[in-house]
Amino acid sequence: MNIDATEWWRRLCEVTPNLVLSGDLHWHNERAISQLTEWSEFGITHIIDCRGEHSDKEFVATHAPDIVYHDHGTHDAGGHQDGEWYEEGWFLFVQAVLENPEAKVLVHCHMGINRAPSLGFFLLLRMGYGPWSALDMIRKARPIAACYYAESAWDTYCLHDTAHEAREVGQLQIDTFFIEHGIDLHDVIHQIREVEHA
Repeated sequence: MNIDATEWWRRLCEVTPNLVLSGDLHWHNERAISQLTEWSEFGITHIIDCRGEHSDKEFVATHAPDIVYHDHGTHDAGGHQDGEWYEEGWFLFVQAVLENPEAKVLVHCHMGINRAPSLGFFLLLRMGYGPWSALDMIRKARPIAACYYAESAWDTYCLHDTAHEAREVGQLQIDTFFIEHGIDLHDVIHQIREVEHA
């Protein structure tokens, strides 16, 4: 499957009426301001920024003060994400929706490939979706979402007294989904790296 990752990098991808995934704001201020205008017009009410390496908190407060911004950064070094990071993300998401049932929460990282989609996966699990359904929803909305940290999201979700059999079935669904719907992660990242400073 050929994907033009650069076309999807900063595109707003609605997974549910309350959950949107994307990449980050452009490094150039004028283009970032234009993006914020697009985000506001799309209806974004909250941002959960999954990047540990950068924050746009002050920039968003200055240019889009109506959008609630949360620094919720983590690494992108491979392996697993900490369970507390997923749980805190769920808390921020639920808080936003409780305050406004029509909230549109944008979850983003730098490229919108691994960290943000993996948190989105956890949010969908907590909303009651099964592993396969959640991954399918994310991939259909955002074809470059690799969800590299899905396994740690599932492990964290399973701490909520998920039966042993259900845990194994869910892990099998995750493994099978990625086998049947694999993307070339290295190529997707490479495409974005080629243009990220343009």
